Amino acid sequence: PLQFAIMRGIEFEVVWFDQDAIQCQVTYSNGPFCGATKIYLAHDDLSKTAETLIGFPSNIEDSRSFQLGAFEPNSAGGGISMSFRCVDSVGHAVVLVRLRADGCKGPNEPECVCLYIPVEAGSIDTFVTKARSINATKGAKAYLHMADHTVEWVQRAFPSLVKFTVPRWR
Repeated sequence: PLQFAIMRGIEFEVVWFDQDAIQCQVTYSNGPFCGATKIYLAHDDLSKTAETLIGFPSNIEDSRSFQLGAFEPNSAGGGISMSFRCVDSVGHAVVLVRLRADGCKGPNEPECVCLYIPVEAGSIDTFVTKARSINATKGAKAYLHMADHTVEWVQRAFPSLVKFTVPRWR
């Protein structure tokens, strides 16, 4: 619990691996809300995901979305869906995060969380660099730091964010 109080953003940490898969602990917080789950990934999933974020945000219309892990209740592990959006002409951005814990039956069931995390281009670049180099090393981490803006600032300044389409589960 103390880890959540200090960390604001999204962290992927390798907790286990074998020749076929990596298990990551995903920890996230936007200040008022926090949580964690474990997801299974192929060895290059996080690196490939990082590639999709290179250069974000490039303009006010820029958006990038992806899912990692499992979103079906009969699959092992949890899942994370991240939808990045540029919210103004000066490059403020937000990621809408939907997280499913192992055992969650559906999007509106217990063990499912959806929250905003304001982010900045520099922190995205740092995350991309770390995520591209993460390997099968226990304890390896990639961290996307939350911007200094609060979630309340995002909701007050950009009310259209509420209209984001929340990614559907497969």
